[in-house]
Amino acid sequence: MRKEIFPEVNKKSFIVKHSSKFCFALALILIFTSYIVTLPAVQKSLAAIDAEFVNLENFIAGFNHLIAFFIIMFLFLFKSFVPIIPFSVLFISSGMVFPAPIAVLVNALGFALLVSTKFLWGRRFGGGKAVKVLKSYKPVSKFMDFEGTGNKWMLVLLRFIPFVPLGMVSRAYGTTEIKPLPYVCLSVLGFLPRLVLWSFVGINIFDPFTPSFIVPIVILLVVSGIAMLIYNALSE
Repeated sequence: MRKEIFPEVNKKSFIVKHSSKFCFALALILIFTSYIVTLPAVQKSLAAIDAEFVNLENFIAGFNHLIAFFIIMFLFLFKSFVPIIPFSVLFISSGMVFPAPIAVLVNALGFALLVSTKFLWGRRFGGGKAVKVLKSYKPVSKFMDFEGTGNKWMLVLLRFIPFVPLGMVSRAYGTTEIKPLPYVCLSVLGFLPRLVLWSFVGINIFDPFTPSFIVPIVILLVVSGIAMLIYNALSE
């Protein structure tokens, strides 16, 4: 049993440890790509594809914003129970329909709805097996202050780190004495960089061959790389 488990654990540890390098490398590739697509010859070749994106943008612009808002909120709520929809898809969808400030606000509300649902689930039914395992490690449990109000700034950091499961963290904090409003505000604060950047990716998705679309993704990768460096530093 031990021989079967350790190679898998080591494999995951290797991926986590080197994921920041992957993020930075991919960011450099996209920076180079953003320069390539600005070249006149390349722009000329992409003109026909750009025209199709303009038609798609005009089609989506005709959507009823109120109906779109409720659909997106429903999808966030649906994801809190059935996590099959990637966050990036939800955030980009808002950016496709709404202008920048409203898209960010809609995504913030949707994210708050999702983490609130998981938080209340944890408060009502407990944290589940994953949280029980987490609590079984006394140093971690004490550091996270699971028996008190929860380590608030660790909550911000956990939202900042890309691969940490949102649902597990939400349910874990639901078992603490933290108040719902500070919990939601701190959760949104930690996730805000990614939330804003994905919103801008959606806003510029109809211009995929321009720096305005590529730059937010580059920043997102850099932010993710920094978050992974912080995580690895804390893990050592």
